[in-house]
Amino acid sequence: MDYIRNEKGGMFVFAIILLFFVSLFLFSLVSWHDSLYGIYDSLEIYYEREAVKLMKRDE
Repeated sequence: MDYIRNEKGGMFVFAIILLFFVSLFLFSLVSWHDSLYGIYDSLEIYYEREAVKLMKRDE
């Protein structure tokens, strides 16, 4: 643990840990956004198909 007492080494370890957590947060945010819009896209496709079925039925 002597290398942590060195100011430059301690800041480097802190920077790596901070980078890890920020990257993890951003990855989680992008994954959530992607899954959310995947749900919206699937709902859009479903309602488009249902609308087409209704239009064909009325012909």
